[in-house]
Amino acid sequence: MAYHKVNADQRAQGHSPYLDNDDLQATALELEWDMEKELEEPGFDHFRLDGAVQHHLGNSQSPDLDLEPIQPSASPKGRFQRLQEDPDYISHYTRQAPKNNRCNFFQILKVFCTALIVFIFGIVIGYYSGKKCPSPPASPEPNNPHIYHEILKEIKAENIQQIYRDFLQFPREDDVDTAMKILGQWTSHGLEDVQLVNYSVLLDLPGSSSNTVTLKNSGECFYPDGLQCNRGTKTLHSQDLLYSYAAYSAKGTLEAELVDIQYGTIEDLIRIQAITNVTKKIALLKLGQSPLLYKLSLLEDAGFGGVLLYVDPCDLPKTTDLADKAFMVSLNSGGDPSTPGYASIDGSYRQHRLNLTTLLVQPISAVLAKKLISVPENTVQKDRCVPLQLPSTEKKIISLNIQSVTTYRTISNVIGYLKGTVFPDRYVLIGSHHSSLNTSSGQEWASSTAIITAFIQALMLKVKRGWRPDRTIVFCSWGGTSFGNVGSYEWAEDLKRVLQRNVVAYVSLHNPVRGNSTLHPIASPSLQQLTAENSSFLSEALFPVHATKTEELDPSFKLHETIGKLTGHVTLQIANEPVLPFNALDIALEVQNSLKVFIGDEVDASQLLVVASQLRDTAELFQSDEMRPANDPKERAPIRVRMLNDVLQSLEKSFLVQQAPPGLYRNILYRLDERTNQFSVLLEALEHYKLHQSNETIQAALSEVLNSISSAQVYFKAGLDVFETTLAGKK
Repeated sequence: MAYHKVNADQRAQGHSPYLDNDDLQATALELEWDMEKELEEPGFDHFRLDGAVQHHLGNSQSPDLDLEPIQPSASPKGRFQRLQEDPDYISHYTRQAPKNNRCNFFQILKVFCTALIVFIFGIVIGYYSGKKCPSPPASPEPNNPHIYHEILKEIKAENIQQIYRDFLQFPREDDVDTAMKILGQWTSHGLEDVQLVNYSVLLDLPGSSSNTVTLKNSGECFYPDGLQCNRGTKTLHSQDLLYSYAAYSAKGTLEAELVDIQYGTIEDLIRIQAITNVTKKIALLKLGQSPLLYKLSLLEDAGFGGVLLYVDPCDLPKTTDLADKAFMVSLNSGGDPSTPGYASIDGSYRQHRLNLTTLLVQPISAVLAKKLISVPENTVQKDRCVPLQLPSTEKKIISLNIQSVTTYRTISNVIGYLKGTVFPDRYVLIGSHHSSLNTSSGQEWASSTAIITAFIQALMLKVKRGWRPDRTIVFCSWGGTSFGNVGSYEWAEDLKRVLQRNVVAYVSLHNPVRGNSTLHPIASPSLQQLTAENSSFLSEALFPVHATKTEELDPSFKLHETIGKLTGHVTLQIANEPVLPFNALDIALEVQNSLKVFIGDEVDASQLLVVASQLRDTAELFQSDEMRPANDPKERAPIRVRMLNDVLQSLEKSFLVQQAPPGLYRNILYRLDERTNQFSVLLEALEHYKLHQSNETIQAALSEVLNSISSAQVYFKAGLDVFETTLAGKK
């Protein structure tokens, strides 16, 4: 059966919206009844106004108005005259002529007035029915690759560049002002429903002066970027220095020995703890290889008092020169820290948390790291980069001073909707972030926002010609991102139930252009056929990026155009394909691949592998029996497509866990990076076993993964059963 688009809001042409409600129809019936009562006078009990009644019904716009006709009768005068013409009729009395003339006059007057009232009433009804009746909608254009091409070709480098510069032409503003500017741009391009959503949240902002690191051996004081403390550099680099800090770190001063723990892996910790007591000492930690919050949780458990973060130059591309740059990080796992797990709406209970860790954490530049470990400036030897490392024989005592201020501020999200026609209750989200009170983050937010705005511009050109997506596209610009995705978390917590039911996918354009050499898109397992995956956790460092830097990386804005078209094409596919482009079998294969690496002495994964094999069998059956026919237009029955999409939409939800380790995804399917294939919860449990020699955590993690895989298998099986039952019933 062919698949047809259905618009639930269609009306018959010329049909009046005023006659679609019970109140108005009741009014029409009451009017008829009142008119009859007015004519029920002595001597007029059988009066019928033929012309008036027919005229009223002819002008009524209500197809449901089915009144019983008034029984035929004649005026007393006419009846009397007809009876007089009967030869058998005997008159018992006569009337005076003047009285008969007065009676005829009043009868005619009443007939005329009644007809006039009904006539005017009919004209009024007809006028407003015609005025309010919606015009028939333009025939929507079909969704196909040709339509995608027409939309995407309107995403042009020069347009993105102009939008980018428009965003930057005003002086630096706070979060709300920037959001208003974005709202104005989106509205000017024709996006119909654009909203500003504000939340009052707890932010950790830099103090009035920069944090410092002092070498006690020499007494030298340094700012985070490696420059020595003095008034000149403090004034010259005030903004970048102020925002070179860790949001939500503990505050105060700590003087202690510096301990080099490299990347802070379990092996690094075991090695360091074997040779020294780390209690209240300051760790020198490289960013990368695993999430920062996870590593900090290990250091906090080990007893460290402070942490200096830096990026080893050997981990950066050769074309990148950030050695003398400090950066900002956030220690917030997500959302407003004062309302964990619920939205920051008016009336919510607030937990005033000054910091989210007991550690004093400070990001520093690679230049300062070299000074602290006393190595030469040039660490490149014969075209080989030598990783930074503190000599084991040296003992460095440093003083770390951190001052930041927690305060409540308003952050704003900009949310715009392009309503779909076939599945308007299914949302495809595409989002980026805007300036979030962090003036030193430069203007990189304008890069991603310009791409989304150019996509909106291209879409609305097609919308004006009658096209619309099948599913609703929701455009989002988040505030408070650099403080821990505050705006996006609060909005998601605010609309939790709606989003859990309706969201199909989220496409992120966070910092789209970071270089000009390689494209690194990331996708969840069910969407891996649309993209590839890559991550290194160096993006956790928010280096200052100025407008000139963005235009140096992409002077022609061709990279922006390419990313805009790729993002737009993926979004259009998800928003318009009748069957969602999700691959059930890829999830099952991902599960099996993630389990193979755990086969060993510490973990008995045999039961997991059995359940994973069952999941693969069910997924293969689902892929062949349900998805393949649904992709054939001849088999694309609307009810079948809707049921199938409901199953596909929730495929990955079976792998959500209640509590994930710090810095790790709640969905255990999501990899830590391109080099790590294991389930994150099992990986963390194994590391806990190595550190504490206890397998209790491993058993709990195994049980959690087993339940997730079994739940997914049952979900697939239930989907198959529903399809079989439905199709059998139809036959």
